[in-house]
Amino acid sequence: MIDENMKNTNSGWVDNLIVSYLGGKASKDEILKLELWVRESEENQKYFAQSKNIWEASAGFPLSTDKALAKVLSQINAKQKGLTLWQIAQRLAAMLFIPLLISMLWLYTGNEFKRSNSNITYNKVVAAFGTFSELELPDGSKVWLNAGSSLMYPDKFSSDNRIVHLVGEAYFEVHSDESSPFLVSTPYFTVKATGTKFNVRAEKDFRTPSVTLIEGKVAVQKACPDNSDGLIARLKPHEHMTYDTLSGNFNIQTGDPYKHFAWKDGKLVFRNDNISEVARRISLQYNVDIEIRGDEIKKYRYRATFENEPLSELLRLLKISSPIDYTEVKPEALPDGTFSRRKIIIYSIIN
Repeated sequence: MIDENMKNTNSGWVDNLIVSYLGGKASKDEILKLELWVRESEENQKYFAQSKNIWEASAGFPLSTDKALAKVLSQINAKQKGLTLWQIAQRLAAMLFIPLLISMLWLYTGNEFKRSNSNITYNKVVAAFGTFSELELPDGSKVWLNAGSSLMYPDKFSSDNRIVHLVGEAYFEVHSDESSPFLVSTPYFTVKATGTKFNVRAEKDFRTPSVTLIEGKVAVQKACPDNSDGLIARLKPHEHMTYDTLSGNFNIQTGDPYKHFAWKDGKLVFRNDNISEVARRISLQYNVDIEIRGDEIKKYRYRATFENEPLSELLRLLKISSPIDYTEVKPEALPDGTFSRRKIIIYSIIN
């Protein structure tokens, strides 16, 4: 039976989606909606897995008591509409044996179990700080995953769509298939493409995630699957869109897109970028923590290109191009026997 700790993680619409999916009746939009919900939390993943286990355990179970079960369900539905699958299961468990609880899942959809449709097996790739990873997806599409980022994708894409889940930054070269759109799901929005090249930046707890289109076309949609008007923007080649997660507003700029994905070539390209953005890129590229002290320093902007420069040389060049200085905090031993990350403190030399 489903863990009691999970009973408050769901509402009826989730249970309906799970049963529809496991019964092989879910549409492609419903499948996408369910996958988005499953990856929201470990609790959701556990709830889905437990529901799936009960369903699979019922495969081939003889429904010899369907009339009695149908009568119980009708009584529950007549008296208490809007109950979740969990709540229905609790009431049935108090009135019937466990085999009838399993049988209920069959009657809920009126369809036989389709084992081939219920296997969601995902791979998860995490790029370590200070490096990036390159991988090929089941459809032949290529992905470059920036430092500190993670990508989750299935062993095999469905025939309706190709969905991957990104937290962090990645560059995509998508294999063309107009009948099966390629979807990049992030915590803030979903990018929909067919055959194209684009960069997505969507770090966790980041206020202004972005999408940069190099070739082809993409549509950026709101992450919430319940929103009927989900389109945020459609992008053309060389357009860069930033999205404000607080206001819901977006901004599109046109220009040379290379600086937004030069990281995949081992380069740092800055074009009128403030020091906060410079520090973020350096932190990822060199696996260091960077602290900026003072509000005055945050207005400084930089234009430069770095390729395979040692961190000390990069910091020296920044220092001579603006009134700043820096100091290094050496790693400290932690209680678990490891060491803290190297830390750089940047500050203004103007009093």
